[in-house]
Amino acid sequence: MGNVRKFTWVLLLHTRGSGDATTNRCINYEARHLHLRHALGGVVTRILGVESSADHTSKTQVGGWVSRLKELVQTFNRSPLACREQKALSIEDCAVKLTGMGGDHAADQIKTHGLLACWKKEMTYRYLARNHLEGQFSDVALERLITDASAAAVAASGGLAIWTMLSSEAQTAAYVDQFNNATMELGRTLYERLPTEERRPLDLFMRLGCAMHKDLNSVKGGNSTMTAVWAGLHTAPPVLLANKENASILQDVDLDVLAAASSLLSTEDLTAAELRALESSTRGGVKLASLAGALFNHKDDKKGHHDTYVFYFRETIGQSLRFPDTSNTRYGSYCAAAAELLVNREHYLRFLEVVRDRKERPGFNHIEENIYRGLQDVPTLTELAVLSLYGQAISHPYLRTTRVLQNGLKLGPFHQKLKAHLQTLINAPELLLSPEMSSKTAAMDGEDWERPEVISAVLALAPQLPHLKSVLQAFLEGALYTWERFTVEFAEGGAIDLASDEELDQAYLLPTNDHNEGALGSYRIWSRKFPNGSQAYYNALAKFFHNDTAAFVETHLSSKEDQQDIRRAGRAIDSSGHEAVRQRALVAHTIAVAARHAREQQEKQARADAAMAKVNATVLILDIGTVGGLRVPELEEQLEAYRKREKDPMVPAKSKLKLKQDKAEALTMAIARYHARTGRTAWVPEAREAAYIRQPTSRIAA
Repeated sequence: MGNVRKFTWVLLLHTRGSGDATTNRCINYEARHLHLRHALGGVVTRILGVESSADHTSKTQVGGWVSRLKELVQTFNRSPLACREQKALSIEDCAVKLTGMGGDHAADQIKTHGLLACWKKEMTYRYLARNHLEGQFSDVALERLITDASAAAVAASGGLAIWTMLSSEAQTAAYVDQFNNATMELGRTLYERLPTEERRPLDLFMRLGCAMHKDLNSVKGGNSTMTAVWAGLHTAPPVLLANKENASILQDVDLDVLAAASSLLSTEDLTAAELRALESSTRGGVKLASLAGALFNHKDDKKGHHDTYVFYFRETIGQSLRFPDTSNTRYGSYCAAAAELLVNREHYLRFLEVVRDRKERPGFNHIEENIYRGLQDVPTLTELAVLSLYGQAISHPYLRTTRVLQNGLKLGPFHQKLKAHLQTLINAPELLLSPEMSSKTAAMDGEDWERPEVISAVLALAPQLPHLKSVLQAFLEGALYTWERFTVEFAEGGAIDLASDEELDQAYLLPTNDHNEGALGSYRIWSRKFPNGSQAYYNALAKFFHNDTAAFVETHLSSKEDQQDIRRAGRAIDSSGHEAVRQRALVAHTIAVAARHAREQQEKQARADAAMAKVNATVLILDIGTVGGLRVPELEEQLEAYRKREKDPMVPAKSKLKLKQDKAEALTMAIARYHARTGRTAWVPEAREAAYIRQPTSRIAA
């Protein structure tokens, strides 16, 4: 490879990516970062920007990554800096040095990682082919490649006679396609010839899920198990915290009697509306924490008590409080909210009473009444205690360890320790419940409690919570199961487990995705403050402040030539109408998707109409004696007619009838039911007539 290709810029010294997405004002936005290990050692994180995208599919996300990398390549290669340094960059170089991807645990992110791995493999083939063609025997190899591509293009067009009839543009396009295919095939061949130890650096592409999302999902998994355990405890579950509409529907239902029944949903005497209201209402510690967050620290500052709450607690307990932000579903907020409610429970009850009595017409509104009831309900307090203990023993120690600058790929042993500690607590919950408990044995990291007063509050309340131990064990079991699911990247025999320390260092990934979450949040705040600001302007600001741009410009772009080039590029961007182009593309995509869906719906309806027309045209067979002579398509046609035209609900779905005998018997019984409904007499063999008429659905029911 020529000297101009021996590029030593920082971007090529092992690069990792990470991303996340959210919606803002009904538009999808994606944040992207690169994490670079530079020649002087250490890792720096550089933001690529926050950009809108047409949708959130993995294909679109990969396309966004490739577009951003191509933009970096083009920007550098056309700069005076590249010319002055005699350096160049290619998309293949970027792909080969891309060694990992971080993100959350959503299915689209996992698929995006897989698609990027495939893209990297293709770029690796092109990288190897390019190096080969620029090597010692480049002339011979290139000549052979051109010859093969030309022959393939002619053959693909249908032969020489058809080839000569094509326009020069069509010939060029066909030749380019075949040349790219031949290049890719050459690269694949070169790759397969490489020894394993040379392939492995090229294949290095790790994935790491965000530690914050791991903990968030562990609480969710634990809560699911905790809420389900009440049915087996033969006791009343947490009080129902229905919304205002559902509470109005259920006002005549004795929920205490219903909860004390053998089934928590003994609904024989409920109306359909009452049943729907009951099933859609929730209860428990998480629900109470969510309601408290909405009342004391709502994300809309015109809702809830806000400063009234802050000022009251400053006067009564001597310190200002900000209730955990459950209204925005922040990490760890439900465990923190549960802890806060338990530590200052009496003050919260008194505050609600003050709020109630100060009104011109004293009384609770619905959410205040729900919180007041929940704070005095023993099962609900039990769940609050469990959430508080988990936060102190697991979540806070875990986040203390993971939310520091380190290589998250090396946290496999740490996660094994966490799961082992969870199993220890499941086997011996007394470690968290005994008055002699200590953070050295109960907390995962053995360090001091993040909030010691939480433990004191739980222990003081524990004698009043008879099912605390059972509910705690259930929560821990659900959390452990969830941790197993969300630490699969560290599994024995996986890519991370089999990688060497050197490879893990090369694929360095941050343990959390906070940088992308923060970038998305910053854009949301900025766009509210500057509603007319363009996306490109925001990204320019973000890159300037986060990417140490000033130092780079001072070091590398201080010449007059560089400054002129930067101003020229800036003017080109400003005059391009980029914001209008971006918005126009989003509108065009929205219209195209709507048109496609409308077309698909029309096609679906046309198929349904055609199928129904066929059903309506079917002549029903009413003679049971002729069923045995029908072929399978005829049996299915008759069954469809009885199912749809005659609306017989007892005709099984087509997928349930695998064998011809099953179809024949189903049709026989459908005919018998038809005659029974219409009062006619069906002809059947004498030995079977009584069985089909008396019990026409016996086989199907069985």
